[in-house]
Amino acid sequence: MRRIVLTLIAVALASMPATALAQSEDGTVTVVHGVPDLSVDVYVNDTLTLAAFEFGTVTDPLTLPAGDYDIDIRAAGADASDPAVLSETVTLPAGANATIEANLDGAGDPLISVWVNDISTIDAGNGRVTVRHTAAAPNVDVLANDGILFADVPNGAEGVADVAADTYNVKVTAAGDPSTVVLDTPLTIPEGTNVIVYAIGDLGAGSFMVAVQSIGGLHTAPSGVPSGTGGLAAAGLPMWLFSAMVLGAALVVGGGLVAARQRG
Repeated sequence: MRRIVLTLIAVALASMPATALAQSEDGTVTVVHGVPDLSVDVYVNDTLTLAAFEFGTVTDPLTLPAGDYDIDIRAAGADASDPAVLSETVTLPAGANATIEANLDGAGDPLISVWVNDISTIDAGNGRVTVRHTAAAPNVDVLANDGILFADVPNGAEGVADVAADTYNVKVTAAGDPSTVVLDTPLTIPEGTNVIVYAIGDLGAGSFMVAVQSIGGLHTAPSGVPSGTGGLAAAGLPMWLFSAMVLGAALVVGGGLVAARQRG
């Protein structure tokens, strides 16, 4: 067991009250479960908060008091007195809009990634697309209507671009090889919305899919922390709304963030 301090975000706490360390302002947290074949129970401040969570789900955004939270992860169904496989103290700063994701690195090993979401103002008529490569897969190209949107994206990296609000045909291919298509799906980018697409799972093992998170209300400078919607997609579907999952795949010892940011 190890204790890790993450200073960027908190884990989702669907039913937890503010801690003694909570500050006066809130933050927003979404959680993505991107590790296949893992089911876990999540304890927050010694309370079972989320039970038996599975691969491929995304929480709805949760507004939480800024502060520190103690997280313990146990195998699904384990007794609360059993030693935690992973313990973390997580700090949520006031005003943060962030995502915590349990995912696979390029070699297929699980880790925890922390993403700070871009909620800056979007020009009228435009939306924003964010693509995060968090699957066990080689470098990829991301195409929109057969034009390269992000090229040669490695595992652990993201690309962010503002584009005209529209529905696009999005393809993910092996880097430099447009004939090797691993995903081909329509994706709607609404005006004033950051649509965040996560490539998750293991391509070689057949569990590759995408999960989608949307953050709306970005037409003008936000007066607070915009809310969003969580979603899940199997390859071939457009936008999906799905709730009730949290840090299931944090059943790993270790975590971190490798985020190389591109803008196209």
